Amino acid sequence: MTDIKVRLHKDGPFEVNEELAGLVPMADEVEQAVLTQDIADNGQQDPIVLWQGKVVDGRCRQRALTMIESHIMYRELADTLTEAEVRIYVKSVNTRRNLTHTQKVMSAVRDSLRPGSGSVLKIAKAWGISGGLLKNGKFIAKHRPEFIQPLFDGGSVNITGANGFDTTSNKVSTIYASIKRELEHAERDDTHAWSDESAIKTQEGKEWYYEFVKVNKISDIPTKMALTELANYKFYIKVYNAK
Repeated sequence: MTDIKVRLHKDGPFEVNEELAGLVPMADEVEQAVLTQDIADNGQQDPIVLWQGKVVDGRCRQRALTMIESHIMYRELADTLTEAEVRIYVKSVNTRRNLTHTQKVMSAVRDSLRPGSGSVLKIAKAWGISGGLLKNGKFIAKHRPEFIQPLFDGGSVNITGANGFDTTSNKVSTIYASIKRELEHAERDDTHAWSDESAIKTQEGKEWYYEFVKVNKISDIPTKMALTELANYKFYIKVYNAK
């Protein structure tokens, strides 16, 4: 990476590499306003970063500097770096910034949808999240692709809560559970049939089971096994009677 250079305001902003800079979300209006005011008050603390003449990190800083008509401090990555290496760099610097946990998950999901992106565990590690959470995020993307962008941007989405009432959430685990419940309700077929060999088949069953165990502070394995069978039976009967 080169030393810090300065681009004069009169020369205008740099072009943005939308694919690489877009690995992470833009600031929302409030966050952008706060950033712009901070740079106006305290100056630009971190240079924007270019690769092959385009911005790959620092879109929001450049926007702030353009708004206050200030010069732009920047560094340049070596042109000899591959796109894959620049991706690693962008992910690395941004996982240390103020992305929410959900934004990191959605960033990882978008990254995983790119052909040749690598294994789930490799991508999850690069974004500082668990493999299980990334799998939940991919499940959301598969069944509710319209949720990706609002969650990536730091917003919430409309879901049905465990109590059956409409609500909003930005938590990956909560959204995942809601979608799973909806899909199970839509199926309502014999795939949920209970047997003494089966695990809990429905999200409702799982939630009932975990809540019962938690409230009653149950820890011994035999009792948990019995409750698992009860959860299977309870929600098989519910599904069967609803047909």
